[in-house]
Amino acid sequence: MALTEAEKQKVGKMLDELDRSKLDMVLASLDAFGKWLSSAAYSIYCKVKDALSSLWRSICDFFS
Repeated sequence: MALTEAEKQKVGKMLDELDRSKLDMVLASLDAFGKWLSSAAYSIYCKVKDALSSLWRSICDFFS
């Protein structure tokens, strides 16, 4: 299931609020990102868990 624009903005805002060292740890691997998302926004994680890899790659590209 695709994320709504509001959900995309929420994830982006949560990531943007992390300090750089924490952001680097969260984006270091798909597993780390999945764990962070499941604890930070479980409802969003549930929507994207089957396509988590694609979301993670997109976010890594955005924050690199």
